[in-house]
Amino acid sequence: MTVEILADLLPVSDSRGWHRAACRGDPNHEAWFPYPSQDFAYAREVCGRCPIRQDCRRFAERTGQSGVWGGQEFDRGSMIRE
Repeated sequence: MTVEILADLLPVSDSRGWHRAACRGDPNHEAWFPYPSQDFAYAREVCGRCPIRQDCRRFAERTGQSGVWGGQEFDRGSMIRE
């Protein structure tokens, strides 16, 4: 079984600054895709110290991502929780 890390899920075409992402190498990728009833404090904490937090949020909005991006939760590119 191969364990994917969050950074592995990012498209190669958008990888210009992802090597600096605080989530890079984090094996706990379920924390980045919480159910609506789950807290995402862990992901929010990691994002809080990330140097590319703003770029990450814009990426999620622009490309229609779901999950926690830049410390906020998105559903198909729309922010649903801060």
